[in-house]
Amino acid sequence: MAALQLSGGGLLEFDDTGNGPVIVFLHGWSLGKEAFGIQLRELADRYRIVVPDMRGHGGSAKFANGDGIDTLAGDLGQLLEALNLTDVILVGWSMGALVAWELAESPQRTRIAGIVTIDMVPKVLNGTSWQHGLRAGTHLYDVDIDLAKMRKDWGAFTRDYVPKVFADGKQAEREKLIGTMAKLVKDNDVDSMSNLWVALVRADYIDTVQQLDVPTLITYGQLSQVYTEAAALWMDQHIPNSRRVVFAESGHAPHLEEPDLFNQTLAGFADELASHRNE
Repeated sequence: MAALQLSGGGLLEFDDTGNGPVIVFLHGWSLGKEAFGIQLRELADRYRIVVPDMRGHGGSAKFANGDGIDTLAGDLGQLLEALNLTDVILVGWSMGALVAWELAESPQRTRIAGIVTIDMVPKVLNGTSWQHGLRAGTHLYDVDIDLAKMRKDWGAFTRDYVPKVFADGKQAEREKLIGTMAKLVKDNDVDSMSNLWVALVRADYIDTVQQLDVPTLITYGQLSQVYTEAAALWMDQHIPNSRRVVFAESGHAPHLEEPDLFNQTLAGFADELASHRNE
């Protein structure tokens, strides 16, 4: 593990291993870089894998009240610049996709060769003009989520939240994954998580994604408890130069639930982009 001293203060911890085309993995809310441990192990023989603990997670800087997704993207931009990374594929899981989209609007966008999203939408809150956000009726993800409850008993919140990350109806099969993830989530800084949640639900990248100028691979789980397949279809129809891949046995985390198939899909996308650059 390495660490970057951020210009605004604090550290950004990250893993950096392997050689070849660069893939940067951006984790979801509360789930940290450990969520990509399988990808780090299985893909580093062919690619350079960089996985930061984004602000608010692990030993990285805290996520303060008033910080936003642009703060996370700014940290990422500093990392790409410090490591002199170009032709990067950004793989954004859940919140990580928002960070990728934010970076695609920044001066660092020239470093991006492609974007892969994992079960995410450009806006999580539904409204009169947007109905592809969080699934209705899922208690945890209701708009009026109780931040006081989160702060009062993070352990109880974790026990309720983590199973919803995985495929609907397959909790017994995912028991080991749920247990491992719950331990990781429980160790988070509650203030950072609360502040991050506020930034996450306020984010709106609907216009941004429709103007993307990089190839995009949209991946999602058929059995997601978080977002609908209609949301992935909307993204495929509205994001230029995109295509989608569904993982039939996955929920919100295809890279964890069907890791071999996910890794094959990602490698195919990365190799295709590399071949185009070499033409």
